[in-house]
Amino acid sequence: MPYTGLKGPFSLNEKIIESAVSVTPGVYALGYIEIGGDFIPKYVGRSDVNINQSLKEWVNTEYSKFKFECCDSAEAAFARECRLYHDWKEQLNNQEHPKKLDTRWKCPCCELYESTNQK
Repeated sequence: MPYTGLKGPFSLNEKIIESAVSVTPGVYALGYIEIGGDFIPKYVGRSDVNINQSLKEWVNTEYSKFKFECCDSAEAAFARECRLYHDWKEQLNNQEHPKKLDTRWKCPCCELYESTNQK
């Protein structure tokens, strides 16, 4: 099982998000804890501006835990989300490749965005 390298897991509630997560670009994985204690990611996502707010939008959904990583830029968050997506895509509920905001960005794991005209 690939290692996420993300901080956590944390319980997915507003109080914990507010105390643990900065207002910055970042990536996250949502999921649950398996009986053996392992975090099982079921959804990966990112925020290009405010990961704190993005995570709060997932409170009271089917996901009970989250892991996250703050990033220096939206482009760094995109690249990190792509890596997580490719590592876990067989088990994720979101099966669509991460979207990019800038035509110059490329996925570090596949050739989906090799054409600079593709969004």
